[in-house]
Amino acid sequence: MSIAEAEASQLAVEQPSGLWSDAWRRVRRNPAAWVGAGLLLFFVICAVFAPVIAPYGPQESVGSLAAVPPGPSAEYPFGLDEQGRDVLSRIIYGARLSLLVGVVSVAIGLSLGMVLGAISGYFGGRVDGVIMRFMDLMLSIPGFLLAIGLVTLLGRGLFQIMFAIGITTVPIFARLLRGSILAQREADYVLAARSVGTPGLRLLTVHILPNSIAPVIVQATLAMATAIIDVAGLSFLGLGPNDPGLPEWGKFLAENASRLQNSAHLVFFPGFAVVFSVLAFNLLGDALREAIDPKLRA
Repeated sequence: MSIAEAEASQLAVEQPSGLWSDAWRRVRRNPAAWVGAGLLLFFVICAVFAPVIAPYGPQESVGSLAAVPPGPSAEYPFGLDEQGRDVLSRIIYGARLSLLVGVVSVAIGLSLGMVLGAISGYFGGRVDGVIMRFMDLMLSIPGFLLAIGLVTLLGRGLFQIMFAIGITTVPIFARLLRGSILAQREADYVLAARSVGTPGLRLLTVHILPNSIAPVIVQATLAMATAIIDVAGLSFLGLGPNDPGLPEWGKFLAENASRLQNSAHLVFFPGFAVVFSVLAFNLLGDALREAIDPKLRA
């Protein structure tokens, strides 16, 4: 091998990897990420294949009406509710609604927050001042309280809940993206792109956004966990979906909170579903944050 070939091979070995490939490599080495991904995959499988996995339908009565519903047994591992419905089947079907609300609400908040944050961070000046003061006004109201007010104003319904929870996350995404864009706006590669006459919209979407979106994606995974808790809390307060037969974990808790002493299984099992689904998103979000943020890398 010649000296030139040896130097070329050495440069190829020492060539740094990209941000996302490096982050993916770090996530794969994180045991917590595997635990979170496993839990999330389990809930996704339950949601997608609920008709196949669930022993019974969500509204199918397999037992008789009872003032004190029977607890877990060999035939019904999670017990029955007061209407004789299988609790395990209803929790499996409830994964569909809880995950749907989390994904759609975060998608709404992420899309609106990214638009506002990108405009505010790139243009600056008065535009930045107006948008950020409005975001500060929204942040001054507790997120869950704001969601309660929006659901009360718009009315009970699945879309209203997703929209209300999504709106509460808009200021978080907007401020995160604005800060990232401000940090990237005067970088050397941006100045070089400006010097060759790159249009402003292309400069923002092609050069600045891909290098600024990493913390927003991490926050999105954490926001899904918060969204699941929020929809459970709204249902617990009686502001959940107005369909009485719709299976949803928070609605289970609200309907059976008074049965904690004599039928604890009606509260514990839906509560465990909420806890473990939130834990899955939190573990994934923390793993992504540690992989992307250089200050948190061990």
